[in-house]
Amino acid sequence: MFFDEIIYGTQYYRAPTPLPEEWEKDIPELESYSLDTFQIRINWRWNEVREGEYRFDDVDRLFELAEKHGKRVIVKFLLECAPQYVFDKYGGTRIGPRGEQLRGGSHGAFYGGWRPCFTNPDVAKRASLFCEEVAKRYKDRPSLILWNAWNEIRNKPIEDCYCPHCRAAYGEYLRKRFGTIDALNEFYGTAEDSFEAIALPSTPHGFWDTFEYKSFTGGENLYSFLKIVYDAVRRHDTLHPIMSHVGFTSAFQYTLGDVCNDYRVKEAVDFWGTSIPCACNMDTADNRLDFMLLNDYLYSLDKSYFLHEIYPGLGMFKYTYDTPFDMKFKLHTALSSGAKGLVFWQYRAERVGHENDCAGIVRADGSPREVAFTVGAFGRELKDNARLFAGASVNTPELAIVYDFNSQLLSEIEDTCGPDFHFETFRPVYYYKNSHMGAYRLFRESDYDATYIDAHAESGFEKYKLLYLPYHNMLDEKTAKRLMEYVKNGGTVIADEGFGLRNMNTWLNPYDLPIKPMATVRMRERRLNRDTGVVIDGERISASPYKTEYRVEGASVVLRFDDGTPAAQAIEYGKGKIYFLGFSLGYTYYEKRYPSLRGFTEKILSEAGVEKARLSDVKAGLYVKRLTAGEDEILFVSNCTGGERTLSLPKDAVLLGGDGRLEGGCYTLGDCEMGYVKYKT
Repeated sequence: MFFDEIIYGTQYYRAPTPLPEEWEKDIPELESYSLDTFQIRINWRWNEVREGEYRFDDVDRLFELAEKHGKRVIVKFLLECAPQYVFDKYGGTRIGPRGEQLRGGSHGAFYGGWRPCFTNPDVAKRASLFCEEVAKRYKDRPSLILWNAWNEIRNKPIEDCYCPHCRAAYGEYLRKRFGTIDALNEFYGTAEDSFEAIALPSTPHGFWDTFEYKSFTGGENLYSFLKIVYDAVRRHDTLHPIMSHVGFTSAFQYTLGDVCNDYRVKEAVDFWGTSIPCACNMDTADNRLDFMLLNDYLYSLDKSYFLHEIYPGLGMFKYTYDTPFDMKFKLHTALSSGAKGLVFWQYRAERVGHENDCAGIVRADGSPREVAFTVGAFGRELKDNARLFAGASVNTPELAIVYDFNSQLLSEIEDTCGPDFHFETFRPVYYYKNSHMGAYRLFRESDYDATYIDAHAESGFEKYKLLYLPYHNMLDEKTAKRLMEYVKNGGTVIADEGFGLRNMNTWLNPYDLPIKPMATVRMRERRLNRDTGVVIDGERISASPYKTEYRVEGASVVLRFDDGTPAAQAIEYGKGKIYFLGFSLGYTYYEKRYPSLRGFTEKILSEAGVEKARLSDVKAGLYVKRLTAGEDEILFVSNCTGGERTLSLPKDAVLLGGDGRLEGGCYTLGDCEMGYVKYKT
């Protein structure tokens, strides 16, 4: 924990807006909405127009106003808007796969330019010098609390950059992975001459080269970009924490075309955050559950995570703005999920470029939207309980979704193979992403709490009674051993269709899966399903999206397809059990919410000893989350049921804030009301 209270603030300035004449009014006005912190986005192109000539009069003035009015400041670097000299003098322009220049130009979010190649050592050096200049200038300002190293760090487009610097860096990455070119050739069955001469991919059809290249660009390369900023700041400031935030998170991203491997890249900074990659409006069950998923996933990544761009609706003349309910639901959910920072995008609605009228707690003219008063009311309650919430932690659920970046990446490479020899989205079933999102909805709507765990974490499986593996197509030997040990010691695993489909070299595995002695399993047939179903408790469901026949020696058949082949099989091993599915539990539920799937899943969870969340009724729209703070439990309740609900709580329950009435341990909330109480655990 880096702060002794929840940070509650807003993005305020990215040049050229808001205008200087608006600052004197806006900064003190932040207090009206309980915003104690604002963010200044420092635009490299704006603050260093010519090489070595820095101008920071605008940033200086904003720091002065922050200190005059008792506000705290987050400084966020925007290096993607590089000065023109970076392109013209140092050859910073990215190069596409056909030799074309990927020119930047103005963009609403990157006003004045977009992304040079930071693998170019001259570009990296100039960026580092700029960051050092900023760090030296502001490190001792009393209002500074935090550095944000990069805005929505990501890798796009699919090809990113094919310049000589990137090709050399990619070759060096492979050298570190394999040691010799012969080792790479043996592993992938290729005939490459050297790491220096290795080709960059121009089509996804071979799988291996695109897989390796995107693993490099979305992982190690982005890590190195963050380290440019982190190391530059740390040379002058060893006191203030340095974070970064991603735009979409791996869980929601189109991993092939807009990628950041959260689990690797976050290691470059002190803590992590995200923008909101899902719907802003909380008017449907899907939208609400996706937002909950986002926060649970982020907490599994980083216990100090920030929800760094909370949009009060996107606007832009196309989208709706938040209702007070939408905003209140998002804020309550983030706080109940363990977020340690809540930062809005942004204070005034934008007025430049394609993002005109985007977001905004207040309108572009400074007048408040209706949601501004919700922001203020929540902030006041937050301050009343600042230390309590900051020191609270999420109770660990009894089941986890095992997230594997490799499997998600390869899943999307499979889905991008079109008929022509270039990158395109041809059949985007988003198999992996929809599987894990559907499973999360399934577990929550069955009233079980769920979280995420990295498939490649050194430990942690043992914390959970059940693990769900969505389309885990790339099963490495280390993870296989950990899963076998987990089951042997009493754990339960649900392995979706596609489990172990490929070897780690991306090739199809035609032999037994590497999970002996736990089970002898081999895939026999796999086809995209058109009309085959499975009958569960009298309901026929359409198994999606594939139908796979596994041969599992000694297994008990739990479900069968229409044609009699096994649709779900189970093997007991040691004290535990593993289920092999011939269809995707999560993807099928994502497509259609079959009641029988909830019943089928509940039987497995109950047998595994997983307990339901107390008081929860998610399918009806009653959402319950819990935090633990010392001897206290903090209960968060959001009522979206369409009617009044009363919950029986311990007699010592105390109302902390929000809506509802608490009388003698009975907590009553009307429809669209939400609040929180505490009591002794």
